[in-house]
Amino acid sequence: MLVHVSDGSDENAIRELWRVVAREIEQLTDRAVQQIRSELPAYTVVPIDEQRAYIQKQLSVMLRAVAENEPLPEDDAERSRDLGRRRAMQGLPLSDVIETYHIASRELWNTMVDRSHEPTRELLHAGGKLWDLVHAATSAVAVGHTEATRSAQAIRAGVRYRFFERLCIATDVENLEMRGLAQSLGFDPQHSFQALCVAADEWSEPEVERLQRDLDATPIAAQCSRHGSHVIVLCQRGFIDDVIGATVRDHSEVSIGVGMSRVGLVGAANSITDAERALALAAASGAVVRFADDWFAATLAAHRDELAALLEAGTAIAAEHPHLAEAVLAFARSGFSISAAAREIHLHANSLAYRLDRWAQLTGWDPRSLDGLMKSLMCLKLFRR
Repeated sequence: MLVHVSDGSDENAIRELWRVVAREIEQLTDRAVQQIRSELPAYTVVPIDEQRAYIQKQLSVMLRAVAENEPLPEDDAERSRDLGRRRAMQGLPLSDVIETYHIASRELWNTMVDRSHEPTRELLHAGGKLWDLVHAATSAVAVGHTEATRSAQAIRAGVRYRFFERLCIATDVENLEMRGLAQSLGFDPQHSFQALCVAADEWSEPEVERLQRDLDATPIAAQCSRHGSHVIVLCQRGFIDDVIGATVRDHSEVSIGVGMSRVGLVGAANSITDAERALALAAASGAVVRFADDWFAATLAAHRDELAALLEAGTAIAAEHPHLAEAVLAFARSGFSISAAAREIHLHANSLAYRLDRWAQLTGWDPRSLDGLMKSLMCLKLFRR
């Protein structure tokens, strides 16, 4: 779609151009990401989903600022500084980080020109505004990057990042380099590791750094780093509950997945996988879920889509009759004892038995049988919200 930008309606036309380009922001983002990774090979260390999300947000903010003829919002400046710090920790040079802004903005400008009917004074003015915004954003990135590279903590954070990145993606984690990284972080590569992870959505880089400082203040050998959509903590020589306490200190509502304690660097990688699988359950409940306690449901969580046809139907019944679901869960927790389950939820045994029968009648799953109980529990753990 072409937009005619005329001298008589400059503001309206630029805003209409903004609306047209905004409708194809996802395709624009994909082109920018592809071009960045083609021109800057060092960006392979950055998870592509993380990069795509940031660039789409930045292009949207810049496009709106051009349309409204306004400066970048203050929170965007902080976000750019945060990005500069993160890219420094990932080992990317400042020149490459700044170049990504130039490449993405070039794609944005070319799209604006392509969607305009003809070059006019207003369009040229919008181009000048765009490059002013790029200058402001890259200045903020440079500040964050410089702060990080001058910090001894940033050097250590870079070691942490490389250690976690290779633990999560490498097939050979018992090599000499990995053992050296582990030792430089205070770990014994031959001892047991235990991991926990939380969703990274609400964690900025300064907050991850603050968590690391809290962990450093404990006698536990513990390191944390962001990896993709998760913040991961790996620890040795301590109680995992102390690590959980440090994690929730500033994020009281956070959901946490806890892996099993496993030996060696292969064990560390497996414990991270445990924790990520447990988090898939914790994300639904807002609780702390331990893989050792819920390993079966946590393992099946990766197959939710395949199991939906078999198990999801019970969620409507659980939502309509939560007291029945509560009875099934209490029955399972109480060693399949009706009297113990009744005491737990303050019911008469006959009432609890009636609720189990009613659940079986409505779902077709008899919780007194192994198959019926397993289907009931997996339905409630995997699909109930």
